[in-house]
Amino acid sequence: MRPRGHYRQKARFSCEAAAHLHETPRIPSRHAMLLSLLLILPVFLVIALGVVLDIFSVLPKQTGSIIGGYVLYAALPILMVHILAGSAPGDILHGGFWAAILLSQVILYAVGYCGELLLGKRGHGKAAIIALSGSCCNVAFLGLPVVMSLLPGNKEALVAAGLAVITPNVVSIPCQVQLEYLKLSGKESKGAFARLARAVLLNPLMLGTFAGFALCVTGLGLWGPLDKAAAMVGNTTAPCMLLALGLDLRDRLRVAFSGDTRFGYFRLAATTLLKLVVNPLLAWALLLLFGVTGTWLAVGVIMCGSATALLTYVLAEIYGQVPEEVAMIAVTTNVLNLATLTVLSALLRAQGLLQ
Repeated sequence: MRPRGHYRQKARFSCEAAAHLHETPRIPSRHAMLLSLLLILPVFLVIALGVVLDIFSVLPKQTGSIIGGYVLYAALPILMVHILAGSAPGDILHGGFWAAILLSQVILYAVGYCGELLLGKRGHGKAAIIALSGSCCNVAFLGLPVVMSLLPGNKEALVAAGLAVITPNVVSIPCQVQLEYLKLSGKESKGAFARLARAVLLNPLMLGTFAGFALCVTGLGLWGPLDKAAAMVGNTTAPCMLLALGLDLRDRLRVAFSGDTRFGYFRLAATTLLKLVVNPLLAWALLLLFGVTGTWLAVGVIMCGSATALLTYVLAEIYGQVPEEVAMIAVTTNVLNLATLTVLSALLRAQGLLQ
């Protein structure tokens, strides 16, 4: 027989847990802000190094593109195999984490798309690319290095960040399909979508992810020496990403100012606000709603708080959809990201989610 007052005490604890779930994040102390800044600053110093190397032409002109290609086609896919192959199936099937991160980006995409379509009235193509700019996270080139800097050596954080790297596909792939459809309207489109599907499914990052999933679920893992080699290559991912971002940043800035710099500043401000403020806070709320806590919550918020992915500019240029505006959004969000990620990580630290 349970002791008297047991159920009353249990109900009290449940109420306290619910109150904690919905409490307003505590304002971080100066110490938390400074610590967060010092942990994140090295990430942006490597980006600054890339900018300096570009200004003084220390490296060949195409170095940024070459390093970026190495990361996207080799280092990052190999890192994904290393992370996922050594993970437990329960970790990668973290349904609440997947649902919150994916849903936050989909909601932001829908808000940006409808807002641009109704207020901007410039057509579906421009609405799609502007919406992508406000929802597609720079998880690979910025989010992942920041998580590695904030939580060094934390395997759980690395797994969560690795999974988050592929989540922007939930908005980037539909956007690309729509842009391809608009481009082919009234033209011969035979085989176009088949080529697009092959390009998506045979993307090295997707192949690396599928391979890692398979090795994890089957329990095969990676052969010891091969796993160590994969870890060595994977460890080059973060610095190379940041250096490539810095080397290419001035080119993005030139494109941003090559058109009419008086373009919708309200659009720029609104998209920047959606990407840097609304996205991480929405993700935080959804992660709590789906029962995600601890390191997984912290990593999800940081990844969703990363700036606009540079992929958006590439798509805007390929499909001829306001590349100058998208470049301006990408540059603005990536430059401001030092401040916003510092505040986010300090808030997470104040909640005890970052140690």
